[in-house]
Parts: sequence; structure tokens; C-alpha cells
Amino acid sequence: MAQYQQVKIGEISNKYKDQLSQKQLYNLIQEIKAQFDRQLGYSVFEYSQNGLPIDIVYVNESQKRKILTRYQEEMVSIQKQIELLDLQIADKRTPLNQNEKPLNDEANRLNQSIANLNSYIAKTNSTVSSLSKEQYQAIKQNVATEQSNIEKAKKIFDEKRTRHNRDLREFNRMISRHNSLIGKYNSLVIRIESLSESIVEVKGKAIGENITKVKTYSQAGQKIVQEENYSKMEKIEIYGFDGNMNQLKAVLAHEIGHLVGVNHIEKKGALMNPILQSNQIAKMTLTQDDIKAFNNVFSLVPPKQ
Repeated sequence: MAQYQQVKIGEISNKYKDQLSQKQLYNLIQEIKAQFDRQLGYSVFEYSQNGLPIDIVYVNESQKRKILTRYQEEMVSIQKQIELLDLQIADKRTPLNQNEKPLNDEANRLNQSIANLNSYIAKTNSTVSSLSKEQYQAIKQNVATEQSNIEKAKKIFDEKRTRHNRDLREFNRMISRHNSLIGKYNSLVIRIESLSESIVEVKGKAIGENITKVKTYSQAGQKIVQEENYSKMEKIEIYGFDGNMNQLKAVLAHEIGHLVGVNHIEKKGALMNPILQSNQIAKMTLTQDDIKAFNNVFSLVPPKQ
């Protein structure tokens, strides 16, 4: 999902303090933005102190193993929480579905009783002048009795609907929690894959998660289910900086592409190719395939040449 992003300089490892300054990194970011803006014809990111951080990270092999183990342990914990929620959601879903139709039927009966009473009142009002005092009092008593019965039925129904809506809200919170855990799990899978491939090979990573929110509610007697999908990006991490500024620029531009929603493309020479291309190190630029990929996710026509 495409999303305009703001970025800022995050942490630069002390390992690189003699090789890379904040000013140099800032200039690289501005050069990338200018290149993107010029070739795309529109802006997809900007520098801002409120933006997502770009961290230049140093991780040696032993640190990498520790992080990998921690991620794997966290993933197992989240998996257990997801499985428990799966059971709880299944237990909640059945009674909620079973209660929905009886409540709707009861609401329909209540509305019909109200409609019948209103019709009866309207009918008797048209003949009230011809009624005896005893007949009028009898009708008045019948109306009062029926109104009382309707009020009692409405109170009972409102209590049932309130309990049902409370259970529905609790169910939606469980669904939201479930989706959040799945997002965290998927994010950990991506991080574990990156570390497993070796930081030497993986030069950078746009870190975030895909989130799906499902909202269930009742409207006019119908159960409505709404699903919303979006990406929640957190930061960019650049690994294995070796002092090559041109390589850093290409890697950073590639990860910014991911940050705004552009996936890998299997095109030789493209910036968004999953393998760092030598031509992009020599001169970072968007190829026509890159431009097409950006235009696709931002739903824009190609800029005029």
C-alpha cells in the first residue's frame, strides 16, 4: 500500500563516526529526494524531524546471533498468544452469531406491536365522538395496558441488545488484538529472514508491518463486517556500511522505495531489484521499470517526458 512518508536521521553507529557524518547522510537523503522528484514528477517522501528514523547500524556476527535468538523466542511467544486468541475468538463467534437472529426477530416483533398500537389508536381516534363513556374508558385502559406491555418488552429487549453489543465490542477488541499480533509476527518473520540471509548480504531494511483491522457491528438488523488493510512503517536500518558513499546512496534509495510501498521488481539494473545492482552503485537512478513500479503503487499515470 503506497504511503507518502517523512524520514529523518536516526542513530549512526559509533563504528562509523569517522566515516559518516549526519551532514553527509542528510545530503544523501536530499539528493535521493531530488532524483525521485525529478524522475517521477511527484514527491513520495520528505525530510522532517518528525519523520521515521534512518539508522546506520553495526552488527557483528555474535550480536546477530543474539538478536536472531531473541526474535525467534519472541515469535514463539506471539504464536502461542495467537493460537490462544484463535480459540477464544471461535468460542465467542458462535454465540454472537446465534444471538443475532433472535434479537432481530424480537426487534421486528416489538416494532410490529408498536405499529399495531399506533394503528389502533388512530382508528379509535376517528370514532371517539361516537363512543360512550364506558367504551372510551375501556379503550383507554386497553391502550395503557398495551403501552405498559410494550415498555416492559422494550426494556427486556434493550437489556439483551446492550449485553449483545458489549459482547460484540469485546469480540472486536479480540479481533483487533489478534490482527496486531499477526502484524508483529509477520514483522519478526521479515527480520529473521534478513538476519538469516546475513547482514553482509542484506545491506538495509525498511522495517514495519502490514495490519488488517476487522470491525463487526450491527446495522438495521444486519451484521456488517468491514476490513481495513494498511502498512505501519517504523524505520529504515542500513547494515554493513563500508565507507562507500555511492553504495550507501543506492541502498538507502532502495529502502526508501520499500518505505513508501514499492516492492521488489525482477528487472536487471533497476533500483528496486532485490540484488544491489552495480550500475546503481555507479550512479543511483530510477529506471523506466522503477518508475512504472512507483506509478503503479501511487496509482498515477507516468509523468510526461
